Amino acid sequence: MTAARERLVVVLGVLLAGALAVLASTQTFATATLAGARAPVVVAGSAAAPALAPLGIVALALGIALTIAGRAARAVLGAVLVLLGAGVVASALPNVLDDVAGTKDAVVSAIGVTDVAPFVVARAGTAWPLLGVVAGVLAVLLGAVVLVRGSRWSAGGRRFRADAEAPASTDPISEWDALSRGADPTDAGGPDEPDR
Repeated sequence: MTAARERLVVVLGVLLAGALAVLASTQTFATATLAGARAPVVVAGSAAAPALAPLGIVALALGIALTIAGRAARAVLGAVLVLLGAGVVASALPNVLDDVAGTKDAVVSAIGVTDVAPFVVARAGTAWPLLGVVAGVLAVLLGAVVLVRGSRWSAGGRRFRADAEAPASTDPISEWDALSRGADPTDAGGPDEPDR
C-alpha cells in the first residue's frame, strides 16, 4: 500500500470512528422497568455516556486535520487520537459491562428518587454502547498507526502554503494560479507576460 493510500485509509477510519461514536450517543442505551411504573424508563446514550458525542465530534475534526497536517502535527494528532479513543472506550464501556452502571444516574433523574435499586424490576441493555466501545478501540488503533507510520506520509496541504513553488508556465490559467498563491507572474523569472 502506498503512503498516500495508507493516509487516506487512516483518515477515513478516523472519520468513521468519530461518526460511530456520535451515532451511538444518540441511541437508546438501556431501558429499565420500574415497579409500579406504567412505562419503562428509556436511557439515551447522551444521558448514560455524556462524553461520547463530544469526543466523537473531536475525532471527526482530527480526521479532517490529518489531511493537511505536517509531520510534527501528525505526531501530536496521533497521540491525541489515542487518548481520545481511550476516553470513548472509558465512556461507553460501563454501559456494556453492566446495564445499570452507566444508566443509574439517568434513571434516578428520570423518576426523581435517590436510589433506583428497590424500584428496578428488570433492565435491558442494547448493542449501542458496544458500538461506542468499538469506535473508541478503532480510534486508539488508528492513532497508533499515525504515530508509527505518519512520518512516512507526504506533507499535506502544500497547495495552501505561501512558500509553495509555482510551476513556470505561460498559459493564463497558470498565471491566475500564481496570483492566487501570491506570486507575481510579471516578475523576472516568472511566466512571460502575454501579448496585448
